Order: sequence, then C-alpha cells, then structure tokens
Amino acid sequence: MVRVGEEHFLDAVRLLKNNIEKIKSNRIRLGLQQLWKKVTQIDKPRMKAIRSKFGSEIIGKSLGRLPFVTGKGHLVLGPEYVKRGDFVALIKGTQVPFILRRQSDGQYQLVSEAYVDGIMDGEAIKNARWSHAKDD
Repeated sequence: MVRVGEEHFLDAVRLLKNNIEKIKSNRIRLGLQQLWKKVTQIDKPRMKAIRSKFGSEIIGKSLGRLPFVTGKGHLVLGPEYVKRGDFVALIKGTQVPFILRRQSDGQYQLVSEAYVDGIMDGEAIKNARWSHAKDD
C-alpha cells in the first residue's frame, strides 16, 4: 500500500499519474485521466493554491481517513497509521473490508476497517474462494 498524506499531495498526484493504468475501475481511471489533462494546464502559483485547498478538503471530507492505493490498484480510504506491507482483507461474515498487519509471530493484527473502491458492494466476493489466514 502507498500512503498519501497532506504533505505528500504532489507525490500522490505523480503516483496516480504513473499508475493510472493499474486502476481497475474504468470510471475512476477515466476521471483521473481527465483531471490530469486539466491539472497540467494550470500555472504554478494557481496550482499551489489548488493543491493546498484540495489536499485539506480530501482529508476533511474523508473523516480523517487518508487515501492510498493497493498493489492491485484499488483506491482505499484508511486511517493515518496504515503502513506499507499492511493489506486489505475481506473477512467472511463481515460487511466491510479490513486492514490487517502481519505480526512477527505469524498472527495478524486488525488495524482498521477501510473503504475500498470497487469491492464495497460485494464485487470481490462473487465466486470467491475462502481460506484461513495462516503462517505458511
């Protein structure tokens, strides 16, 4: 997972630009491509003001959650304490995805619930194979 914080907004924009093709949702991918075209036409002073306002609005409107992208290209909103190496898991019987962190003893720590674009309406569990999380 890749973290996006307010102070790393430009890095997040570059990350999205360089990885747009990995985003599975056509709607989001096309929207980002259109946004990128508009962004590249804005002068630097205006872009700085927009960047500052946009970054603050993202954080404010996502209830303190920050965006990040999974290795498979899913856009996720999760808490600020998510780390690289954590992963999104669907736990049978629950209604939302969770972020898990593997511990040194092979156990998994529940970090938080998460919003994951493209799997919130059951898309990921259609024809899913369920297995137990275990140390290999």
